[in-house]
Amino acid sequence: MTLAEKIVDEVKKVLTEEIIITQTNGTIIAATDPARIGQFHEGAYVTSLEGQKRILTKDDVLQMKGVKAGINLPIYFKQEVIGVIGMTGDPRHVSPFGDILRKMTELLIQEHEFFQETETDERQLEAFVFDWLHLPETAVGMTEKAQRLGFDVNKQRVAILIDCQDESFMKQDQYKLMKDKLQLTNQEIIVRWGHARFLLMLQATPDGRETWHKRLFHIHAALTALSPSRILMGAGKPAASHVMKQSFHQAFRALKLAHAETPIVFDEDLTLELFMEEISQETKDTFLDRTIASLFPYPELVKTLRVLIASDYSLKHTAEAMHVHINTLHYRLKRIQDLTTLDPKRMQDAMLFYLALLLLDHDTKNTIKQPDIL
Repeated sequence: MTLAEKIVDEVKKVLTEEIIITQTNGTIIAATDPARIGQFHEGAYVTSLEGQKRILTKDDVLQMKGVKAGINLPIYFKQEVIGVIGMTGDPRHVSPFGDILRKMTELLIQEHEFFQETETDERQLEAFVFDWLHLPETAVGMTEKAQRLGFDVNKQRVAILIDCQDESFMKQDQYKLMKDKLQLTNQEIIVRWGHARFLLMLQATPDGRETWHKRLFHIHAALTALSPSRILMGAGKPAASHVMKQSFHQAFRALKLAHAETPIVFDEDLTLELFMEEISQETKDTFLDRTIASLFPYPELVKTLRVLIASDYSLKHTAEAMHVHINTLHYRLKRIQDLTTLDPKRMQDAMLFYLALLLLDHDTKNTIKQPDIL
């Protein structure tokens, strides 16, 4: 749909009269009556030349080509006539609506132009960020591009990937609302980064980790308030301009580990999870098969292992946490050993159980059936 057609659609929501929009040469390009599109309207042509409202009478209908009784108003943009909008009807009845009609039309055009300029600016910024993260530091023109966009590339920044899981954030009005909520400084960047994803580049604060971590939690809360969908975030480590690519890759790795219980993941907090991302799916499945896959039909045994690890292998605390007798706990541990051939009380085997449970928690793609209740 063209801008002229959108204007006609918006105007007819509040006015019932027939509406046309023409170019300055008098050609009708949008109308409530589609049959008139493409026709020449002599009254509109004269109106564009005169640059002022023209009332079209019954006499004008007889003398001018393609006109109906009503009013024609020039459409101004940046102090120039760019077209004409007309309303059909008794001039005495429709003339009072002239100023409203003109104002609505010009506001719609200004709004459209604003969004077009905003969209162009955002595309330029997205292209710049893409080059920043993919081209070598010595790439010609990167510093000049940054200066034109008003960015000091020498500042340390943190790359954060946000998965909104909600297409509505991609719409311009919702995207603008989101950016307003983030309260970014003029040295901070947010760009679209794929389907319902965004790349945020925050300034690293001199007072360290705690401040920007707290800010990230506030950002997550603000975005969550805008959408019923789950918001997931992965954060890299603060980095200088020439190694921003590292912070971005860290953010990408962290985002893959974010989930409902831990929606914000900081790459600097990852330890064993780093290895999990490097292990092939086949190796993961094989490892689970050789460790705890035989426990999957027995959810209470898997839960016992979890509580035992969380209780630092204290049998007393484990039994209390599970509300079972200590003899019941001993029975379950013996049952686990029989099914897996691994002894939970032996340090080396305990580590294998810990790694297997870690795989279950962070690998949602494994093909081995997991227990229904953990």
